[in-house]
Amino acid sequence: MAVVAVTVVTIKIFTGRNNGGYTAPRPAVVTAYPERRTIDTTLTLSGHIEARSMVPVIPLVSGTILEYPAKAGMQVEKGDVLACIDEEPFRQQMLQAEAAYTGYESSFARVEQLYQTGAVTRQEYDSVKAQRDAAKAQYELAVLQLGYAQVSAPVSGTVLMAPASVGTVAAAPQPVAVIADLSDLVVRLAVPEKYFTLFNNDPDTLSARIIRPGEPGISETEICDAEIETVAPYIDGASKTFEVVIKLTGSLDSLRPGMYVKASVVFSRKENVTALPVTARKTDGSCYIFNPGSEPGTGTAEHIMLDASVSDGDWFMIPEQYAERQFIVSGQGTVFDGQPVTVVSGTGNTEGAAE
Repeated sequence: MAVVAVTVVTIKIFTGRNNGGYTAPRPAVVTAYPERRTIDTTLTLSGHIEARSMVPVIPLVSGTILEYPAKAGMQVEKGDVLACIDEEPFRQQMLQAEAAYTGYESSFARVEQLYQTGAVTRQEYDSVKAQRDAAKAQYELAVLQLGYAQVSAPVSGTVLMAPASVGTVAAAPQPVAVIADLSDLVVRLAVPEKYFTLFNNDPDTLSARIIRPGEPGISETEICDAEIETVAPYIDGASKTFEVVIKLTGSLDSLRPGMYVKASVVFSRKENVTALPVTARKTDGSCYIFNPGSEPGTGTAEHIMLDASVSDGDWFMIPEQYAERQFIVSGQGTVFDGQPVTVVSGTGNTEGAAE
């Protein structure tokens, strides 16, 4: 009997505790109103900066380099001397050709006088004239080769490479320098075939920007304005890509050929639209609206699905009808449709709504 009495008392104690019940606290959430934003739909591809014109300076004659003023990084103007090749062999060739030409010129002058008096035939006259002309051509070629002993810059620009040195033998096809115009930089992109229609439907509406990671100690990225210059009208059958050339139009002071960059191409732009941060969406793509309750800071969560196809990666466009609705932007992963919640941070009135 005593055992039965103890059991009954224990049951009543625990039953009494359960009757009191336990109410879980409301989930804490952060809310915000949508904002007015400009959302760009973009495609980002990697590439390398190139100088549109990179000119290898090839010596037109062979010989030992005696002087080599070219240095990597130096600015040169068209005609500036980059290397001086030993010209003595070419000078001797010129003197030899000059002597031969002088002799043939004298012979032709005598034959010409005789031909005018009828003392020689037309055939003899033409033969001596041809010899004179050939000697003249050889002389002019020798003069030209002597001039080639000084290797000059064919264009103005910056010397990117100066691989030779005094004492080495200059000869084609090895360049003595490579010159580029660093004020005309481009990025050539190999774009997958599936984007061909987007690029060619209305190429005038496309825009681009170039992004380069910051240098050590600089966390921000450098952004350079750019414009799409050409879109290839064909697909490369081997790579299944087409080429897009982007011209850099912003500040080029810190950009050089060979640098790795990312090119962000804008396909469409939506201006002044109602938008939410992408962090407001759950992993399944759904969102929660906050419906305020009777007490400040309290309310319920309302589950909705929103199309996020128009997005720039940070924000996505939502229908205009939600412009003045308050959304749960943090803590939405622990709530369900209709659940009471408590706002711990957020916009509590319509002053934060999209304007």
